[in-house]
Amino acid sequence: MSSIELFQNKTDCCGCSACYNVCPRKAISMQEDEYGYVYPVIDQDKCVGCGLCRKVCHYQADKELRTPIKAYAAAGKKEEFLKKAASGGMFSLVADKILEEGGVVFGAAMEYHNNTLIPKHIAVESKEELFKLQGSKYVQSFIGNTYAEAKKYLADGRKVLFSGTPCQIEGLKGYLGREYENLYTIDIICHGVPNAKWFQDYIKVFETKLQGSIYSYNFRDKSRGQGMNARIEYYDKNGKAKVIYRDGHLTSFFHLFLKMNIYRDNCYHCPYARKERAADITIGDYWGIYEEHADEMKHSTMSNSKGISCVLLNSDKGLKIFEQLMPQMDYFESTVDKIAKHNMQLREPTQYTDERFKLFDLYKNAGYEGIEKYFRKSIRFKKYFYQLRSMAPKGLKRKLKQMIAKVRG
Repeated sequence: MSSIELFQNKTDCCGCSACYNVCPRKAISMQEDEYGYVYPVIDQDKCVGCGLCRKVCHYQADKELRTPIKAYAAAGKKEEFLKKAASGGMFSLVADKILEEGGVVFGAAMEYHNNTLIPKHIAVESKEELFKLQGSKYVQSFIGNTYAEAKKYLADGRKVLFSGTPCQIEGLKGYLGREYENLYTIDIICHGVPNAKWFQDYIKVFETKLQGSIYSYNFRDKSRGQGMNARIEYYDKNGKAKVIYRDGHLTSFFHLFLKMNIYRDNCYHCPYARKERAADITIGDYWGIYEEHADEMKHSTMSNSKGISCVLLNSDKGLKIFEQLMPQMDYFESTVDKIAKHNMQLREPTQYTDERFKLFDLYKNAGYEGIEKYFRKSIRFKKYFYQLRSMAPKGLKRKLKQMIAKVRG
């Protein structure tokens, strides 16, 4: 019996874990490479050559994606959802409805186990647990067995909402092998994903500086306004709980994420970075909304300070649930082209950066401590700009962005 090869190049694997979930012999494990990115590895002693792993692999197959039916700018009216959401709270609205109808919601959580923050997909069955899935996690989450769990709930007739990156949604659909009327999917407009190892190494370096233990990390906290401001909760050396805030550009991990330097290899070749989508609903930040919808925003109660989502409705199912939720949101219709103009990932994948290769060599030779030192040296003078920007009034920030956009044409 010939051995099965899942992929030849790392650019051919997104780490979605569909093959891991489907293997009947549990012959596949997700293992880190030398840089911390996870890939499926087959134990040839357990493998029986059934080929199911190859069959469910969506990433190397022809894509059957959906053309958006309608596009909107939207924000939920519930303050509790807006405060915890990265943008307009659209995921929370849909999830709340599914839970209200006795369904189950799957999404990325940042769980704290054994003094370690772990980004992982989990299922929640109550509104009280929904907070675990709210907010953006700028790191690839471990799918674990959630595809198999979702299939069991679907077979029991319960509504299931599964949210994730486009490749995670396609991984689920590849694993399921057929359509389910009671399955609802949401994908995010994804720039690319760093890995959990780098994030955890960054946390360890940060903890050394704090002389404490970080137990909660919110990449985009809104308590001080909309933006890239992290809220970090930790126990100090005396066990006292404390909170600090940091501009994302002044933290090495988030800065390198925003500069597109630390994504998976395949992210720079992503076949899902396009207008056609994997899920029923696509959500993201509505960048450039004041430029594209100046008149509408003059009369809208929505504001960037609270967060505004762009929403693509890619199926009749997605359109229906959005229309049912309209009384709970502020919204107006937009176009895919207007949204894509300010969201490159709806047009093409992120491009490799020269700095990425330098960083990976540095990580291999000096660990994350080397990355942190490199970042501190490179950010020396820019940090004053970011500090001043974080202190500027919200209205001034918006006007400056509009002026810069006009200059750029």
